[in-house]
Formats: sequence, C-alpha cells, structure tokens
Amino acid sequence: KVPTDLMLLPGHIFHLLEALHEEQDCRATQGCPITPQVPSCVFKLTQLEAEWLLEWSTGGGTMVLRPGEHGQGLSVTTRQEVNGTVLLKHYRVNHVGQGYIITTHAGDVPPHHHPCSLLAEVVQDFVESSKGSLQPLQQKYSLQLEFVEMDSENGEETLGVCEPPMATPIPQP
Repeated sequence: KVPTDLMLLPGHIFHLLEALHEEQDCRATQGCPITPQVPSCVFKLTQLEAEWLLEWSTGGGTMVLRPGEHGQGLSVTTRQEVNGTVLLKHYRVNHVGQGYIITTHAGDVPPHHHPCSLLAEVVQDFVESSKGSLQPLQQKYSLQLEFVEMDSENGEETLGVCEPPMATPIPQP
C-alpha cells in the first residue's frame, strides 16, 4: 500500500502504484526471482588466487568458494596441513536447476552426488563432512588503521598504525 501522507507529484505516485501492482502480481504467481544469500567465503578468484588467499589467511579459515573454471557452478578450494605438509584440494560444485550438486569420488569408489539447495548448505556440507576441520574463510575487519611507511634514510618499510584522534573535550555550560 502506498502511504497517503507522502507529498509526491502525481507521476511519482503513479510509478509507485505501478511498481506495487507488479510486485503483488509477481508474488501472487510465485514468479519473483529470489536472490539467495551468498556466504561470506565466496570470492571471485582463480584457482591460483584462491590457493594464495588461503595461504596468506592462515588461521582465518581453510575453505573458499569461487567461480568454477569448468564453466558450470562453483569450485571449492581447501587448504589443510597434514604432518607439516600443505594439502590443497579443489572440488567441483555444479549449479543444477535451483540448487547445487557436490560431486566427490575416491579411487575406484563410484562418484557420490550430494544435492544442496543453497550455497550455505554447500559450505555446511564441507564443514560437517570434514568433522569441522574445514572452516569457511572469514573476512575480518581491522580495528585500527594501518599503513606501510618507508624510512627515507635507509629505505626500510615498516608497518605504521594511526593513533586515534584525541577526544575533544566538551565544554561545560
């Protein structure tokens, strides 16, 4: 319903009513495309960039989802350490209809196809199947402003931290 207390020109009200009717029709026929929520570990990266990101982000997660190089769906890149050896793996996740299918197989065992309706389920399947050893990479926000500073005398680069501005005292009346 368009609020009646809005101060709009007649043309704007007409456009709002038109958009409202389109939305109502769309919802009534269930034809509205719903944009699924994308997990935070989905990145637009190549396979090599995903490997680098996981290496640089040690401790922040062991798994990223990225566009598949096979042209259909996504790929999951994982990085784990086993007895001091880095183990990188890439898994194919095909986009089929309204969902996704994870296809895995080991040696002579026939492929296992696991359907998921959402990307979040794909992530959860990897976490659960690995008994928690695979965790999605989480982007962390820095709590302070940092910058690289070069010493003009010796050319050495150091990491500088901006000090928060001093609080301005509030004058008392």
